[in-house]
Amino acid sequence: MTVAKMTLGTVQLGLNYGINNKEGKPSLEKAFKILDTAFLNGIDTYDTAAGYGDSEKVIGQYFNYNRGAKLNTKIITKFKLGNINKKEVEKNIINSVENSLYNLDISQIDTLLMHDAKEYKLYKEQIDKAYDRLFNEKIIKHGGASAYTYEELEKMLENEMYLAFQLPVNMLDQRITNNKVKKNSLMNKTIYVRSVYLQGIFFKDVNTLKGNLAEVILYIKKVQNIAKRYQLSIAELSLRYVNSLDYVNSLVIGCDNETQVEQNVMLTEKKAFSSDTMKEIENQLKGVPDWVFFPMLWDKQV
Repeated sequence: MTVAKMTLGTVQLGLNYGINNKEGKPSLEKAFKILDTAFLNGIDTYDTAAGYGDSEKVIGQYFNYNRGAKLNTKIITKFKLGNINKKEVEKNIINSVENSLYNLDISQIDTLLMHDAKEYKLYKEQIDKAYDRLFNEKIIKHGGASAYTYEELEKMLENEMYLAFQLPVNMLDQRITNNKVKKNSLMNKTIYVRSVYLQGIFFKDVNTLKGNLAEVILYIKKVQNIAKRYQLSIAELSLRYVNSLDYVNSLVIGCDNETQVEQNVMLTEKKAFSSDTMKEIENQLKGVPDWVFFPMLWDKQV
């Protein structure tokens, strides 16, 4: 499927989210301004989830306010099962989808993702059955999963029913980028990439990074030096790097205000880096420990 280079992440509309988010969860008025700015700047896909606080409800209220956006915007949303009886899986997925449709005030979901791809290993048969039903009843158009690692997706990648996947990728997180086998397996799928700024840590004052995050200071300084060398902002360096990866289709970017929306749209329209520039960036930033890519493992001393 064809997707725009930027997808609006909306977790910020429903929760206080992001290590560098100083503005907190926006008021409804401010959320509408963010969504308005996205719509007016050609963003046609919103990424949300049942687990993103009241993000879905905010979008649904916005769709009531802006009919044009409702008719011309695609939704990615997600469900999570948790530890349940296998007999309850299909019903829980259907109930979650029905709740999402109600909250979003829409009749069809463009892309439904599992919020935790690890659940596929536990409930594969039941999940396949639920998706098959949702496809047949035309309640969803596309299916797939969101994951923290490529390995969590491998079984779903083998099933042609699942075409859309969401993964964290950025300049420091090269786990897929430097693996040809993994990259090639994603080429015929639609790949949405999140955590382009590593949840905002690229913008942090390194002197504020404490606990285990102090280990990241070296790499943040390297990012700053690369940006300085190429005379780019860290935001532009980050976005253009990920946008230059051949297996990436769209960048899921959350925005705290209208200005950020406009800036990110502009940056995603910049031309790709040359292969030499990409190699230089990747060589400079090799060796980041894997735990850094899992925010739940960060010490809460920031």
